[in-house]
Amino acid sequence: MFVQFEDDSMRKIVAVFGCVQDPGLYPNQAEIEWEDPRFMAYHDAQISLGQEVLRGMRAPAQT
Repeated sequence: MFVQFEDDSMRKIVAVFGCVQDPGLYPNQAEIEWEDPRFMAYHDAQISLGQEVLRGMRAPAQT
């Protein structure tokens, strides 16, 4: 998954994307694994609806 970090220290995630974004508009991006502890901290800080949306991003596409 693609994320944006708060700053170049890459410690705190502030946004999650389904694909890479324009780095000029969204600096401090990286691709990380779902199990990354930084993502777990981001996920756990979201309200329950936000957590459901994040889980939906991980689910395989339905055809």
